[in-house]
Amino acid sequence: MRSLMQADGLPDPFTLDEFIARLAQRRQRRIELHPNDHLPGHACGMWLKLADVDIIVYARTAQLHQEHIVLHEVGHMLCQHRGETGIGDELTRILMPDLDPAMVRSLLNRTSYSDAEEQEAELLATLILERVADRRPGVDPVLNARLARQMDRLKSTFNG
Repeated sequence: MRSLMQADGLPDPFTLDEFIARLAQRRQRRIELHPNDHLPGHACGMWLKLADVDIIVYARTAQLHQEHIVLHEVGHMLCQHRGETGIGDELTRILMPDLDPAMVRSLLNRTSYSDAEEQEAELLATLILERVADRRPGVDPVLNARLARQMDRLKSTFNG
């Protein structure tokens, strides 16, 4: 994971597609991204490890939010999180309509991760996005620095 976070492990400029392509090559496994309509009250993302491919289903939201969701699921993948039991057939049919819910249930066999696993995946997603904040196509470094200062002021307002 450390090599992934090194400067040469993250694309420059950063695009999620290039990052996922590099990760798939490094892991020697296909990774497929599947956007889906967000269902309030349900997960925004899901990682499904099949025999020959990793599938990440993510909610159609704002681009940055989509990237964060995908990177959060990548965090679960890289940390080899297993999660806990059970997933509903209805949610499986909605998120992955081309897959048999019984097959998904038997392969995935989980709906939630522990708090520690969620924190670990969230931290990894946040660290990657922070590391590439100034490497996005078309980002003006002066504007990005100004936005960073404004975000720091906003964070200090809420953090005391």
